[in-house]
Amino acid sequence: MLDALIHFFSGQSFAMLMLGCGTLVVVVEAVRASRRALWGDLFTEDFEE
Repeated sequence: MLDALIHFFSGQSFAMLMLGCGTLVVVVEAVRASRRALWGDLFTEDFEE
């Protein structure tokens, strides 16, 4: 059991998992920070021309 954990944490799969988690955090925070800029035009109804 311990050998399997050591192998997982020292292998490439753990590095890819951390890279994926970091990417997910960055994308989620970017969407939260710029929700109005990204989705504001899509969901607001502007009838003024």
